Amino acid sequence: MFDKISLKMKILILSLGGITIISIFLTIFSYINFSHQEQNVKDKIFFTAITFSDQISDQFYERYGDVKTFSLHFKNFTTNSRETVNYLNSLTKFYGIYDLILVCDLNGHLLSINDESPEGKKINSEILYKENFSKTPWFKETIAKKYLQDEKKGFTGVNFQDANFDETLEKVFHEKRYGTVFSTLIYNSKGEPIGVISNHAKFNWVEDLATRMYENFIQSKIKSLHITLINKEGEIILDYNPNRNNNKKEIIHDEKILNKYNLVKVGQPAAVQANKGEEGVLESLNSRYKIWQIQSYALVKGDKMVDELSWKILVRIDRDEAYSSIINLKLSFIAAFIFVFGCSIFLSIFFSKNLANKLFFVAQNLVKGNEKLNKTSNESTKNSETLYSATTRQASSLQQSVTAVNEISAMMNKTAEMAENSRIKANENIQKVNEGKNVINKMVNAIQNIKSRNQDIMDQVIEGNQRISEIVKVISEIENKTKVINEIVFQTKLLSFNASVEAARAGEHGRGFSVVAEEVGNLAQMSGTASKEISTMLDNSINKVKNIISQTKSNVESIVEQSKKAMQQGEETSVECSNIFEQIFSNSQEVNHIIYEIANSAQEQAKGVEEINHAMHDLDNVTHQNNSIAQKSSQTAKELLTQSYELEQMANNLLLIVLGKNQINLKKIAANDNYNPPASPPTKKHINGNTIKEEAKKSEIKLVNEVSKHSQVKKANTEMEKANDKGSEKKKINPTEDVPSFNDPRFEDL
Repeated sequence: MFDKISLKMKILILSLGGITIISIFLTIFSYINFSHQEQNVKDKIFFTAITFSDQISDQFYERYGDVKTFSLHFKNFTTNSRETVNYLNSLTKFYGIYDLILVCDLNGHLLSINDESPEGKKINSEILYKENFSKTPWFKETIAKKYLQDEKKGFTGVNFQDANFDETLEKVFHEKRYGTVFSTLIYNSKGEPIGVISNHAKFNWVEDLATRMYENFIQSKIKSLHITLINKEGEIILDYNPNRNNNKKEIIHDEKILNKYNLVKVGQPAAVQANKGEEGVLESLNSRYKIWQIQSYALVKGDKMVDELSWKILVRIDRDEAYSSIINLKLSFIAAFIFVFGCSIFLSIFFSKNLANKLFFVAQNLVKGNEKLNKTSNESTKNSETLYSATTRQASSLQQSVTAVNEISAMMNKTAEMAENSRIKANENIQKVNEGKNVINKMVNAIQNIKSRNQDIMDQVIEGNQRISEIVKVISEIENKTKVINEIVFQTKLLSFNASVEAARAGEHGRGFSVVAEEVGNLAQMSGTASKEISTMLDNSINKVKNIISQTKSNVESIVEQSKKAMQQGEETSVECSNIFEQIFSNSQEVNHIIYEIANSAQEQAKGVEEINHAMHDLDNVTHQNNSIAQKSSQTAKELLTQSYELEQMANNLLLIVLGKNQINLKKIAANDNYNPPASPPTKKHINGNTIKEEAKKSEIKLVNEVSKHSQVKKANTEMEKANDKGSEKKKINPTEDVPSFNDPRFEDL
């Protein structure tokens, strides 16, 4: 059934089916993308509610701690003074949110209050000194210690009055003022309560956060932001909706709404869910304005907030504005989808018609090209036979070249091996010469050491001579002392002689003295004899020592002189040997370098010849392959002629695919043999309406005529080919039409 449909209809059906499937996938993907974008908008609104909750918690934590910090200043407070008032004025100016800071005693009497506003203007706060605050809620609950506290989080000792219109502020400022009150007891240094301090804060510590958040949304071109804060009971304590106030950023304190309108009781879904302790985002109808909004709800909680306060935040945006960009994107997508879908259908119809017509004319050209293919295959057969003969001769010559190159390669390898052995022996010679050089160097060093030792001996001999000379000097000194003794002996003898003379003169009285003088003379005689003997011995010793010194010095100098000459000759000889070995070493290195270069050159030549050998073998293999290919080409050329007949049948099948069976009448086409096909495809003016069908039928008739003629040519060529095999010289019938090339302009669209 599918074969009876024309190619044009097949392409059209496939194109429309593909476009439809792609369109379905694009629609599904776009729907998922739009859903993700809507969810991103909801997530942004919910993130705004969470951020607002965290900011309120931070501000509450600071306000809660401020009143406790202020109370520490008044622990020793007794009476009011200007200094105290100035201190309170400085607090209101610094923080900017406390309209009044009251300090009362335990009976509710006002002790001190600021007399300037946060803006620095004078206010009539003195009228409150006449008031008694004992019956006000913040005072009574503070005295009773009814605190808003959570000891686990560090919140203790502070009473909090939820946002409301403050009557005390109204008396001073003469206008309705909306705010909160933080109060705590004042303790003295003993820990006893002595009073109450109360901070009356404007609610802008929350409202300023809302205005800043609105400015961020204005930058995102969203003007319908609606922020609502409800208390534990569900009553509105903050209602900020600039869109209902001509987009003004000022916050309106509507007495009909604040602390009176209960969103939980009216059934606002977001408020109801938040009152259950849940957080999230939903779409619902605003109970007051009757418009659909995206509403996010969150609890004001955290480490910086007392959970008992139980505030809830509602952040709401008009759904149409929140989804405006998504809605515009959806409309653009639908319009683009319709336009692209229509264009795709139109182009599918146009290209299917155009492609079918071009394929039809391609089939015509295939029939013409088949005739050219027959002629080419015959020529290819002759060329392949010639190539086979040439490659056979080339293979024979190449085989002889390979044999010669193999012999050269073997000789080069042998030369390289011998050069390598020479290089190894040269290296061994250099090693031995280097060892001999090292031995000569050691001998030179040894001679230098001997020379050094001889010099040390000479120095020791000279030093010994010097010491002997010193001994001679000592003996000379002893000799000098001996001469002194001789003089003393001489003087003693002289005295002994004089004493004897005087004893003789004295007679009997000097006889004893005479004996003494005689003994002294004997001693002097003995001392003189001993002194002469010592002097003689010293003289002999000195002469002997001098002779020994002189002879020793002469012998040592002679020996040293001979040693110096021998050492000098040995040193000169060793230096000469070292120089000769240095020259031998240098020459050996040069010889080794030359041998190394020869070995490298031989190896490189061997490698080159080996590569040439491989190349010749490869060339031999390629030549044999070419010979085989040439033989196969001859067979392939014959097969090519057979395949050309098959190509003819394929062209007919292509025509059947293009036009379908219902549009072809082969018998009618075969009967018309005199019709000539057109030389070129039809012009654009023929590609419309019924003219296309008429041209298609005419082209079919032309194609069949060509097929019939080609069949006759094919039979004639077959007969001629058989005649050529038997030696006949008849010529084949050659077609005159050319096969279209690959860059034919008629193939461009195909």
